[in-house]
Order: sequence, then structure tokens, then C-alpha cells
Amino acid sequence: MMTKKQKRLFLLTVAFTFMCLFFFSNTANAQTKEIEKITKFIKKKRINAAYVMFGGSNLGMTNLNLTLETKGFPTVDEYYLSYGFGGHVIHNKFVVGIEFLRILKKDSPGTQAFNTSIGVRYTSLNFGYLLSSKKGLMYYPYLGVGVGGLKLRTVENNIDSFDDISNYQRGSESKTTNFLLNLGFALDLFYNYNSRKKGQNNLVIGVRVGYILSPVRRDWRVNHTRVHDGPDTGITGPYIRFTLGLGGWVEKLIKKAI
Repeated sequence: MMTKKQKRLFLLTVAFTFMCLFFFSNTANAQTKEIEKITKFIKKKRINAAYVMFGGSNLGMTNLNLTLETKGFPTVDEYYLSYGFGGHVIHNKFVVGIEFLRILKKDSPGTQAFNTSIGVRYTSLNFGYLLSSKKGLMYYPYLGVGVGGLKLRTVENNIDSFDDISNYQRGSESKTTNFLLNLGFALDLFYNYNSRKKGQNNLVIGVRVGYILSPVRRDWRVNHTRVHDGPDTGITGPYIRFTLGLGGWVEKLIKKAI
């Protein structure tokens, strides 16, 4: 037979258990309703596509090249091939898309004492407005915001053979991060477009023409150490890109994630 203290402890335990069950039940119901809302939103078919991207970019490296020349290093090129992937969704006439881009690295000519190379990668979230949609041909202007990294490598050019792999090389790695604005115009063609299916499973080809600006630039870091006297250079310049993908893939990726 339980004592008064044991009874009181038992009743408190039961009450606490019911309170926990009530709390977790309400939380689970709220999460279930939220998932149902998201699922319902996704099930409504919208024009969307996912694709790979490739093209060319012109980067304004004038200030950086002046600094390199002053220090006796070879200059870097301003024209680069770029590649990446992205996707967009069109709801009514509003377009929301995302891009992940990277340029192909180029090394300076190997006849000088040092080699230099530039690496760039950035992500942009784009917002546009559909101007026309006729028989699967769609075009729209867009404004994007994003962030990107610019990396400069300088390495001593003192290796001529694989046998030299143990040689000591002087070099450095300098990085800067930019806040980006992406201004552009896009044209997409959904091949054999079906308006009922909103282009699902249709081949999509497109082109993007635009200009990247970096109005906000952080200080350079040389070998992970921040410096305040770096060249005023960012990810800036015009580009042209071509896209190739399939309609309906953004929707599928979101459903899979959920």
C-alpha cells in the first residue's frame, strides 16, 4: 500500500506525462498541417525547369593586373569560360531562380618566374517577371542577389620535371568575397510545350545575357590573413550563358527533399 508521499509523487508523474503527450501531440499536428500546406502548394503545377549552364564571362581585372605588374608578377586574363547548374519556377508571371556558377581556371604563361591564376565561383538568387509565353517560348528580365568568391594564386615556376616534386615553391593564395548584383535577360524554349502539363518532362534550351556587379567587397585575405591594402577588384563584368535541361525537375527535387 502506497504512502501519501508516494501517491503524491505518482499523481505528479501521471500529470506530467499527460502534459508531455498533449504538448508533443499539438506539435506533431502543427508539423503535419504545415507539411500538408507545402505539399498542396507544390502539387499545383507550375512552369519550372532545372538545367546545366555553360558560357563565357568577362571579368574586370584591370586594377588587379596593375598591382601584379607593379610587383613583378604575370597578369591574369579577363576572358573565361564558365559552367554550373541552376533552375527556376514561374508562378503566374513571377520568376524565381537560383544559379551556381564557376569559371574555368587559367594559368599565366609558364615562361616567367611565377605563375598566376584566378578562380571564381558564385551563387545568385534571381527574381524576374515573365513578359511573354507563347508555344513554349518564354522570355523575362531578372535581377539577382548573391555572393561570390575570387581567388588569386601565385606560385613559383621552378618545377620542370616530376622528379622536382620535392622542390620548395614560394607562393601565396589570396581571396576576397563579394556581395553581388546580377542583372540579366533570359530566353527559354520548352520543346513540344504542353500547356496542361506546364512543360513537365520537356527539353528546355535557353540563353542568358547579363552583367554582374560587386558593389560591396570585403578585404582581401592573403594566406588566411586579412589585409587592408588589396587591389579594388571584384567579380564584375558581362556574361553570356546557354542552358540545357528538363522541365518539371525543380518540382521533383522539392518533393524529394520534403
